[in-house]
Amino acid sequence: MDILSLLTLGQWLNLLGMALGVSGALLYLYARSNQRAQMLSRLRAEIARKGSQLTDVAKKSQPPRGWRDRMTVMLYHLGSAVPIFSPMQQKEVRQKLVHSGIRNVKAPLIVSAFSVLSAVGLIAAVLVFVWPHLEGQSVALKLIVGVAALYLGLLLPRLVLDRLAASRRERIQNSLPDALDLLVICTNAGLSMGMALQRVASEMGDTAPALADELALTASEMQVSGDVEQVLENLAERTDLPAMRSMVGTLINALQFGTSIVQALRVLARSERTARMMRLEEQAAKLAVKITLPMMLFIMPTIIIVAAGPAILNLSKLLKDMF
Repeated sequence: MDILSLLTLGQWLNLLGMALGVSGALLYLYARSNQRAQMLSRLRAEIARKGSQLTDVAKKSQPPRGWRDRMTVMLYHLGSAVPIFSPMQQKEVRQKLVHSGIRNVKAPLIVSAFSVLSAVGLIAAVLVFVWPHLEGQSVALKLIVGVAALYLGLLLPRLVLDRLAASRRERIQNSLPDALDLLVICTNAGLSMGMALQRVASEMGDTAPALADELALTASEMQVSGDVEQVLENLAERTDLPAMRSMVGTLINALQFGTSIVQALRVLARSERTARMMRLEEQAAKLAVKITLPMMLFIMPTIIIVAAGPAILNLSKLLKDMF
């Protein structure tokens, strides 16, 4: 305290200047070291990114190793060499693939290759199994059978796509009420529409993978695009469901007119839950009619054998003893 009290004002100012100078130098050295560390980390990240890109290019340049990859490449080349679909049919096939959850750009050509292979296989089956029974028949009948086999072979992959799309739509429709309930909870918690969709997609990834995939894609599109209405319209087009179109229309109206999205989703979830219950009741009502034929073919004969079998055996034994 005696030494500090003996310092004059000029000495105090000198000490303050020295302290500020030392602090500035330390801060400068710290900033330079931090800047160098950031530049070094960025350089390492860029080197890692370039290395991963080179690795991806090397992997793409390498020939496919698995039999599935080789078969996919073969089908792709076959579909490219034999374009059997018209532009309208190609558009229809792309829509069916999207509805089935297949978004690979090579998928339409692979479907074309499958059409060619199925047509060839069906014609070969007709030649082996049906043609010997057409000996002595007219040429017109043989031509009709061959054309029918060719047409059915070309149509078979599209029928399979229709079945896949219908099955996927049914799974999405059955899991939509649960997704709406989760959307209500997420929006009530203060999440935005994109974050709510991403959260619901992550929560429903195991129970409803088809719907989770669509919601995750929609959330990703919302992050990239600023046109939320167009993104929601794309969701409705991909799923091709009246319930999804109703949900998209409700969300678009709520965004346009500024109404409560939570209330709209709550009403929509209640209506979808009621519709799902009505579909289940309809299926239960049809069950009695559907089970009639199996019951007559498999259950009733067994009951008759068990109930009347001993009586018939006793009667036959009695008649045998009498005569």
